[in-house]
Formats: sequence, structure tokens, C-alpha cells
Amino acid sequence: MAFDSIAQHLAEVRSQLDRTCGRLLTPSPEVLDQCSTDLEAAIRQLANCQPQLSSNTGDVDALAEAWHLRRTFLRARRLMESAATFHGNWVRVRGTMSGGYTPTGDPGPVLHHSRICLRA
Repeated sequence: MAFDSIAQHLAEVRSQLDRTCGRLLTPSPEVLDQCSTDLEAAIRQLANCQPQLSSNTGDVDALAEAWHLRRTFLRARRLMESAATFHGNWVRVRGTMSGGYTPTGDPGPVLHHSRICLRA
């Protein structure tokens, strides 16, 4: 993908991350997997443009876009942390519901098996 400027490249990466943040507003396991892939792709794109970033230190537009991109990355990070916290808390609730409490007052352990058993 050819860009006229490094600022334009950074704006495209930021746009992709904005879409990722939008998907993280409903963080199902599938969405989290896709968002992890999206974040890895964004990191690769930034790594590929590192030489250009180093040589354009006086580019005011690129610097401004880099700050916008940083804020978007931080937003994506907060959203992913919130999703991880939610799902971690759900595992604790599920442990309490299925295993009660341990003698120390913590939720009982949840045994994760790789299969589902349904009874009709």
C-alpha cells in the first residue's frame, strides 16, 4: 500500500484501530480474537514504517498523527483490559456458582474441559 506521507500511513493505521475499538464495545470471545489479530497487524505496519518515522523527525503532521494514534492505541488497550476483567470476573462467578467457595473465601476452581456434555 503506497502512501503520500508518513502522516497518511499513520492515519490509516489509526483508522483501522478505531474500527477495532468499535468492535471491542461488544467483546465476545470471537471479537477479542479478531481484535488481537488487528492489533498485531497494526504493530507490524508501524514497525514497517519505522525507518520513515526516524527520518521525518521534523514532520509536524506526522508528529500530530502519531499522538492521535497513541491515544487510539491506549483506548484499544483500555477496552481490551476491560473485556479481560469482565471475562475474568465471569469465570470467578461461574466458579462460585458451580464450586462454591474455598476455605479461604475464594471462588471454587472451575475445571475447563475441552468438550461439552449435553443431556437430552
